[in-house]
Amino acid sequence: MLERPIAGRSKNARLMTNFFFRQTLLFSFSLLVLAPHLSPGHALRPQRFHQASEPIRGLFGTSIGDVVWSGRYLWVGTENGVARLNPAQNSGLNSTDWVTFTELNGLGRGAVSALDAVGDTVWVATLVDSVTAGQGVNQAGTGLSFSHDGGDSWHHIPNEFIFDPTKAGFERSPGTTILNACFDLSIDGEAVYAAFFAGSTVRSLDQGRTWEPFLPGGADEIVFFASDTAADSLRMVADSLASANADPDDIAQLRADADSLASQEFLHRTFAVVAYGDTVWIGTASGIAFTFDGGQHWQNAKVRLGAEGTPLLGHPAGNWVVALERQVLPDGTTAIWAGTNTTTSPGQTQAISVSHDLGQTWGHTGPTFAWDFAFTPNFVWAGTDQGLLASPDPTLPTDSERVWDTIEVVDGQPLTGTFVGLAAVGDVLWAGAEHGLGRSEDEGSTWRVIRDLVRTRTLDDRTFVSTGGVPDSTALAYAAPNPFAPSRETTTIVFSLSRDAEVSVAIYDFASSLVRDLATDAPFAGGVDHRILWDGLDQDGQPVANGTYFYRIALNTGQQAFGRVVVLD
Repeated sequence: MLERPIAGRSKNARLMTNFFFRQTLLFSFSLLVLAPHLSPGHALRPQRFHQASEPIRGLFGTSIGDVVWSGRYLWVGTENGVARLNPAQNSGLNSTDWVTFTELNGLGRGAVSALDAVGDTVWVATLVDSVTAGQGVNQAGTGLSFSHDGGDSWHHIPNEFIFDPTKAGFERSPGTTILNACFDLSIDGEAVYAAFFAGSTVRSLDQGRTWEPFLPGGADEIVFFASDTAADSLRMVADSLASANADPDDIAQLRADADSLASQEFLHRTFAVVAYGDTVWIGTASGIAFTFDGGQHWQNAKVRLGAEGTPLLGHPAGNWVVALERQVLPDGTTAIWAGTNTTTSPGQTQAISVSHDLGQTWGHTGPTFAWDFAFTPNFVWAGTDQGLLASPDPTLPTDSERVWDTIEVVDGQPLTGTFVGLAAVGDVLWAGAEHGLGRSEDEGSTWRVIRDLVRTRTLDDRTFVSTGGVPDSTALAYAAPNPFAPSRETTTIVFSLSRDAEVSVAIYDFASSLVRDLATDAPFAGGVDHRILWDGLDQDGQPVANGTYFYRIALNTGQQAFGRVVVLD
């Protein structure tokens, strides 16, 4: 089994969106085939790390994921780790304003897939891509890490410790880290909630020393497949009653109960969590589960269809809930914002869903679903696949009347692609995308962009010519985002030159066959960084298949650089 880090939460969650149902099937294979090879008696134990290795000075990464404000520090997740900024001391516009913590400092292996922070406390989830024979590329969770002192020391908790099947409540734990990454975290005092894909949501009430399942819907044990429930039996009873011309209302109720039980398979696949006091909201693949009494009683908001098969009003727009955010309004009431994507069930649309009455009714707004939200005095902000969106008046009670504008984040070159991590820090709005981090002090009217987060040596004489980003002494080029999904984005190949040169850039497949010429003996200036886009198309303009490809950068003076880029669409 091979592992490699991939980009931050933006990349992880978006790739999971495309492959959820395929991965649900693959998960059954993983559960049956891989679980016997794991020994619960030898589950890894939490480890504590002091700073044996100094953190990296700078914001180290090529892709921005979660952006979280703790009240003291701004934390930013990347494919390499988590970066910290103290806004009271620095603006964040200089690389020396940041420090980045990585696996060498005590985090888990791979990319940051979830992040939450309060005061000096920060929790981080990580994952890697895992290449397994017969299954291809799937994501594997590498655990949770936390610090109570702003990153000076870290504790790491492997997935195997949390989901140890010898512990009470975890007898039916996934048994494998494959397809069991954590996609959201929520800190509430001493309690920590973590939303995992295969393992559902778990909770620790003692800052990670012990864990318990916190299953949306209140089930006694996790449901992996519809066959784990009594749904089929209820459907058989309903069919028998229908054959006997029994009361249609009784038949309809039995079938509704059967559907509700079967849906627990997706209710227990979780992607977002918000917790405060006894109130917990969980975003699942079967709507929004929420409780007001610490899990004793649950409600489930999801798409409901009428007799004619049309969606009923007052329910969320889609059942795939990838983001949740709580907004406390000036009058003290709460609005819950949800990024609602679609599953394969009918009647769903991609949109932002909002509730102003604690989940009893929901309105729809926006042209698509959102990955994250932020609130400034005059705007609601949403990070989406369509860019950064803004809507005036964050207290507007009728959300269907909202107007959303696409905001151009421009500082010289525009910051484009999917926006995922958003945070408001006083008068400053931070917006993270795949190629950089935007900063605005005037609610989006003007921007400064922190980009080129990694600085490479030049191809021709191995020196550094740019000043931004963290210097990588070994790399001559890189591609970001990587992996990338060509149906929604392009990847950028970045390199630099000390002197003018004629450059050829080409893409090859695993068999070393030419896929695409991106540049042929083209003139490139010295003394600057260069960016070449690849849209995932071959020489004939056709989309390439998912897989691993290689880029080659060749100078007319003979120097070359190679790299790998993964297409995952």
